[in-house]
Amino acid sequence: MPEGDDFAGRNVPHVPIDAFRDPAQYRYPSRPQTKTPKRDDYHAHAVHLLAQLTAALDQAPDPDRRIAIAGQQPGTIVEVETLAPEGVRAKAAKIPTGLDFPGQDIVVLRSRRNADRTESAVLFIPDDAQAFLRDRIARYGEEDLGNRARPDVPRFETIEAIRAAVIQVLFAGPVDFEDTEPAWWELWIRQPVARAESIAAAARNEHLDVHADRLVFPDTVVLFIHATVAQLLDLAQRAPGAISEIRRATGTIEPFLDQGALALGQAAVVADLAARITPPGDGAPAICILDTGIAGAHPLVAPALAGAWAFDERWGTDDHEQQGGHGTAMAGLVLYGDLEGAANDQRPLELSHAVESMKFLPPRGFDATEPTRYGFVTQSAVALAEVERPNAARSFCIATSSPDFSPSRPSSWSGAIDQLCAGAMPGERLDQQSATDHPKRLVLIAAGNVLGGQREDVEAHKSLEDPAQSWNAITVGGFTTKEAVPADPPGLQPLVPANHRSPFSRGSQELPSDLTPIKPEVLFEAGNMLVDGTGFCGNHPAVSLLALSSDVENEPLMPFNATSAAAGVAGNFVGQLQAALPDLWPETYRALMVDSATWPQPIRSQLVGRGAHWKSISKGKRQNILRDVGYGVPDLERAFRSARNDVTLIAQAEIQPFAAGPNGQPPVFNEMHFYDLPWPSALLQELENETVTLKVTLSYFIEPNLSGRAATRPDTYRSFGLRFEMKKRTETAAAFRRRLTQPRDSDEPAANEGSHWLLGPNAFQAGSLHCDLWRGAAVDLASHDEIAVYPVGGWWKSHTGQQRMNDKGRYALILSLSAPGYAVDLHARIAAMIEAKQAEIAAAPIGILGQ
Repeated sequence: MPEGDDFAGRNVPHVPIDAFRDPAQYRYPSRPQTKTPKRDDYHAHAVHLLAQLTAALDQAPDPDRRIAIAGQQPGTIVEVETLAPEGVRAKAAKIPTGLDFPGQDIVVLRSRRNADRTESAVLFIPDDAQAFLRDRIARYGEEDLGNRARPDVPRFETIEAIRAAVIQVLFAGPVDFEDTEPAWWELWIRQPVARAESIAAAARNEHLDVHADRLVFPDTVVLFIHATVAQLLDLAQRAPGAISEIRRATGTIEPFLDQGALALGQAAVVADLAARITPPGDGAPAICILDTGIAGAHPLVAPALAGAWAFDERWGTDDHEQQGGHGTAMAGLVLYGDLEGAANDQRPLELSHAVESMKFLPPRGFDATEPTRYGFVTQSAVALAEVERPNAARSFCIATSSPDFSPSRPSSWSGAIDQLCAGAMPGERLDQQSATDHPKRLVLIAAGNVLGGQREDVEAHKSLEDPAQSWNAITVGGFTTKEAVPADPPGLQPLVPANHRSPFSRGSQELPSDLTPIKPEVLFEAGNMLVDGTGFCGNHPAVSLLALSSDVENEPLMPFNATSAAAGVAGNFVGQLQAALPDLWPETYRALMVDSATWPQPIRSQLVGRGAHWKSISKGKRQNILRDVGYGVPDLERAFRSARNDVTLIAQAEIQPFAAGPNGQPPVFNEMHFYDLPWPSALLQELENETVTLKVTLSYFIEPNLSGRAATRPDTYRSFGLRFEMKKRTETAAAFRRRLTQPRDSDEPAANEGSHWLLGPNAFQAGSLHCDLWRGAAVDLASHDEIAVYPVGGWWKSHTGQQRMNDKGRYALILSLSAPGYAVDLHARIAAMIEAKQAEIAAAPIGILGQ
């Protein structure tokens, strides 16, 4: 037990709260809603839509040229667009979920968000379903309804326009339609696989190269085809309804860094460091780096290198990147963090974890990966590492990215990474096996880099790069403590002060907040830039991290920076965390990483106001700040242990979010969890109006469903979603449960109180990690003593043909209660309640335990 008056010392363990979990039936609480009609004259609107639909279908290309596609009736694609929202603060006008008629194979192939907050979609209409659709629109516009409710209002009311679809609308990202050079393309083909085989056969008949490798998602098969734009347009024109999206396969993603010399008496420094190393023990966790290879003979790498392999054996395992390598530098940061500190002192270097290298980028002299199918290559590289060292505890680190795809929507690469995190890669899932039994993986990804240049361009917000939009991976951005001014050349100054976001780092401010997760989640040291008198910014050794070089003989050390460096330091954090707290889930390590993060003071001042209050800016502006800096810089000691006045509560649980509906009806919501928290209410009341904080982090892995609709429908992309809700201060426990599980009586007053949350529940619509902070007076937090975890929709529920509605997921829930600066032993009070609960469970009859 802790002694003395050091209430802030991190010398007590985190507290498990699984014993306080109470599963309950979850029913979506329908609430009375009064919606303002969007149309003054529904009959006129229906007539307008029917006229547009007829004109669009009449402009369809020659039906005689259409390809025969297995399992699909011939048809036509049209484009629909929603009514523009009114008012600057109005939410985007979304494509209605019910616009699909699966029984008729009328289906939205892809959708996109427009600049005016409308949405457009490509709709496939089979020839033999045209009459059906016309009839539904006509019935929606009937004038004499009698006592009947107007049908299909949610489907058609918000649709403003229907027009003929030019085949170019299937292309995602910028495309030069005049380009005559052949290139590799991704064709996203609707499931089943037989449909993809029909397209592949048609492409081969046109003498186009179709790569044997493909990515398989629940709704989509990704084919890789080598063709000119004209050839691809012709193929897509002849296959309406089969292709949901077309993307240019990315170019090279090999990292290039402009490294300078660093005169440090390197041989002597390396020899000194090597003499202080204690290698990791047998069975130590490993961080596997997917990169350019590694200089395995480096004296600072060799003691902790658990394995080095290559995706293609012909490539060799050495680090092929020029100017000191890239994979070797990453390995050094994973093992030691920034070596500057160790090089300047004499402390022992006791390594808690190992490093592995999987070379997944081809060296010079070999053809670039063709097609540039980095999702497939990444999954295969991970599988190879696991075959080489089975059953090893490991996480993965990726510090390469591509600017070719917009991160505003999932890509085949980010989707493939979400699959490998969830253990949902092709071949991993077994029939009758719960998703909870799939192997889960923690993956760290660099957010992507801002290059040097003129100051105004460098300082402009830039969006992260593919695949950093991955929902399940931890996306790592950069901050910096570096602000040294070099003597030579003179006149240079740090671009940003210490403890600010690194100028190399990218974020997600420019991405739609309702469709994309908050990224990056965390920041690590990425170095700074220096700026000269003309405003030109660039990297410099003085404000870089010290890393290992692949040039072992001549320059074994080198400067390193940007979000690659930040991802390497993040790997060091995860390796130590896994070694200190073994046997936790990857979802839990991710949650602890985010939970332990705090903002450096210059960033914190943008969010925290005076006293117990957040800065008086809108929640939308607060989220925008987080989309630049995430939840801050993780603190290793905070992730390891609690303090007496700063306690972390941890739960890990399985949950079945959905279930098959009774008597053949559609699937329904199934399970939610309540936690009657071991809450130190009396101590919080004694603190009265002193400021305390509560941080809640919910982490789970979704199985992705890549489809053209996922761009505007997060519930189509995720297998299931989870949310959390705290009991309000003025609520009883019974009222809290009733509010979340039962339809609300219109006469029953809703608990209404001021929000002390930084973001609030509306901030979490996408992603698989949700984090929020409560800040206020301790007495107000005293009654927030229950929390619920409940499901929201996903394709396990909506895609009944997949037969996954009864599957189970799992999650980690972390709550950190902090009273910084106060001599209050929250931990002892909570631990006593835990001990009492455990004694109660031990004394309970066996029959009661089974209930």
